[in-house]
Amino acid sequence: MKQTTLLLFLFFGYSTLVCSQNNNYILIIDGDSIALDLNKDLKHTIRGKALQLKLIQPQNLQYSDDLIAFKYPNDLSVAKTPLDGDIEQLMVMRATGTGYMIQTYKSFNPSLLVDLMLNEITKESVSYGYTKTVTPFEYTLQSGQVLKGSTATLTYKGEEELYTVAAYGAKDQGVLVMTMMLSDEASKKEDETFLKEFLNSLQIR
Repeated sequence: MKQTTLLLFLFFGYSTLVCSQNNNYILIIDGDSIALDLNKDLKHTIRGKALQLKLIQPQNLQYSDDLIAFKYPNDLSVAKTPLDGDIEQLMVMRATGTGYMIQTYKSFNPSLLVDLMLNEITKESVSYGYTKTVTPFEYTLQSGQVLKGSTATLTYKGEEELYTVAAYGAKDQGVLVMTMMLSDEASKKEDETFLKEFLNSLQIR
């Protein structure tokens, strides 16, 4: 359980390697380097031929590695952190405090960590006075696997926080997923759509 304890504490104080989008890009056409900015028209001449260039970024970007793939909005970044050994963590967060975390394991089945993680991320709010209600969670991914876990609903004086922790595990490997949504009526609809689009796009290879 040494790995388990280590990853739980590292989750709250992670250092990040951010996979973000730069403002300037270099396009190479037949050996000719052309500097481009996103969504800006550019006229360029190559060997006497005038070209009209424009680099456009799609609204949703895709993260992909040998274990998972998912889509995220182009105005956000994926924070990638190696934790311990064969454990890697990815996080995407909105300014509202809503976001999700994925941990991939190549030598450990994370299904046993669901309850431990859920208790860890909610214990501070419970100590403060929030009422906690836990319900089962199950979601079939686009790739066919089923995430199983629990959702904790925390309420306090009209405020609400939702935390879901679920996992898919096989022998000595698997994926742990956590989503969190804080109470904010102004952004609730967008936050719900953001998390729904993530789960709809998530694939385990």
